Amino acid sequence: MFQYAYPLVMKSTNHSDLHVGLIRATRAHFVYILAVIIQIIAYDAAKLITPQAVFRRWVSTAVFLTIVVIIWFMARTRIRTVGVYKLLLLTLILADISFASYQVYTQRGMASRAVVLYLIPIVVSAIAASRTAIFGTAALSIAAYTSTTVAYFYFNFNEGYKVELYGEVGFYSAMFLVIASLVWLLARSKRHR
Repeated sequence: MFQYAYPLVMKSTNHSDLHVGLIRATRAHFVYILAVIIQIIAYDAAKLITPQAVFRRWVSTAVFLTIVVIIWFMARTRIRTVGVYKLLLLTLILADISFASYQVYTQRGMASRAVVLYLIPIVVSAIAASRTAIFGTAALSIAAYTSTTVAYFYFNFNEGYKVELYGEVGFYSAMFLVIASLVWLLARSKRHR
């Protein structure tokens, strides 16, 4: 009876969905970071970006990699509580949103193609298999994207039109919610199997 009253504490964390999902997500992030590094090297070799921009991208990527490695290492250790896994997942999601925001800002705000990076934390939040986590992550992504693009627009005023700014923000915010809805449908169907 005690076993059924506290299933999350008694369940072996080596076999929990949260544990396995977090390790797999960090491994996927290593490929993600490798792709970013290759892009930095290619852009630097072709002299598409300034040396200062190259330096800033290397620093941001190194910080992001450090956070992912720490999360990966902690997820691989024997942790007994699900709360720690949830905290690590939240840290990974916030790091993803921060990195995406930095990329969008440094790549000209609303003109940036890096907006697709906001989809990564929404997909990662599906590990929690919670509607609140998925839509909460989408809301954080919307807030971060809106803040980032509006800040870039006001600090670099002559690089676009205000109607274009709000059109882009509105469109991508709606797309984040659409992706969150689809991710929730997939997570819910997996949970009910």
